Amino acid sequence: MTPNATDLSCAICGAPATGTVEPARKTLARGLDPADPSYSVTVILPDIALCAAHTHDLRDGGLLVGWCDDPRCRMYGEIGEPSPCGDPYTKVGARNRA
Repeated sequence: MTPNATDLSCAICGAPATGTVEPARKTLARGLDPADPSYSVTVILPDIALCAAHTHDLRDGGLLVGWCDDPRCRMYGEIGEPSPCGDPYTKVGARNRA
């Protein structure tokens, strides 16, 4: 069952979320097997809960939402800002290509 947006908090400010946004796929590795260059490991992250103001900022390009994959966090926040564990939120999307 998908949670209702009103049951969630905005990933940026903590206000009640008015909707969710589907994140980009996060490719952790690609081409690890020299015999199979098409091989990749992709993580599908949960939808991003945002309030109306931050949804608008995201769509206008003024907000970049990142992800902290540290086991203590595994949550969204604004790219470059520190997550609760202290690591910065990083870009969601293709990276760390082999």
